[in-house]
Amino acid sequence: MTSQDIDMVGHTEDGRRDSSLRLDDQLCFALYAASRAMTGVYRPLLDQLGLTYPQYLVMLVLWEHEASPVKELCAALQLDYGTLS
Repeated sequence: MTSQDIDMVGHTEDGRRDSSLRLDDQLCFALYAASRAMTGVYRPLLDQLGLTYPQYLVMLVLWEHEASPVKELCAALQLDYGTLS
């Protein structure tokens, strides 16, 4: 079976449901869930500091490199300028 055989609603051309599209089989979902879980662990600690998780990441970079241009922060955090501004 090729990706062309699967339509956008997860069925093969012959109408069968494609079992490879199960949520539990998606690495992207596992990574997303793990990321949310880790952010949830940090949230109570960061709330005490008045920081969000992305703000905390920026602070980590600044603590490590002191003053850094936004361009360097963007590169270090793999975020775009609009997200950091």
